[in-house]
Amino acid sequence: MRVITVCVGSACHLKGSHEIIDYFKKAIKDARLDSEVELKGTFCMDKCTEGVNILIDEDPFHASSVDDAHQIFQTEILQKRK
Repeated sequence: MRVITVCVGSACHLKGSHEIIDYFKKAIKDARLDSEVELKGTFCMDKCTEGVNILIDEDPFHASSVDDAHQIFQTEILQKRK
């Protein structure tokens, strides 16, 4: 199972983490990956200046917008499906 973890700490919250979480929820559902991808929230990842912090499994990513999250989902989840 793949795991997407999104920071919901105060800095990431102000930068739109909840919109990014909503995007990931919809993307996972639309791709019918509910049984393959788990979406989690966490507090501070200590990279507050780099955008909304995201971990996919153990790999760190940063999104400044839902478009960034979409690109991350496309390349890291959909293109790397097993």
